[in-house]
Amino acid sequence: MLIQAMRLLRTLVGWICIIGGLLLSISPIPFGFLIVIAGILLVGPHDRGLRRMRAWWNRSIRSLASSSIPLVATLAQHIIAFQTSIEQHIRQWMATRSASHIAPRRASAEE
Repeated sequence: MLIQAMRLLRTLVGWICIIGGLLLSISPIPFGFLIVIAGILLVGPHDRGLRRMRAWWNRSIRSLASSSIPLVATLAQHIIAFQTSIEQHIRQWMATRSASHIAPRRASAEE
């Protein structure tokens, strides 16, 4: 029961951070984007609403990348390239992180 309450609290705080960060991003306070990132990290990839928003974002950017307006298409292509680069760095970081956690266990098990 405590685990379910913590999960619910984490999700609730995450969505509050996302909404609050989006509201702050249009104001003169420069930390709205960081609050959105914190909210996304709290909610995580297991939230259905966040997965739907990401799918909508990817569809929208891909459709804008094939736009007939050159400026819009170029901007969307740069966004796709940046997003791909960030995702690749995250995957590499996660792979090295999981490898570093596994390696000491194997070494201690062999001794």
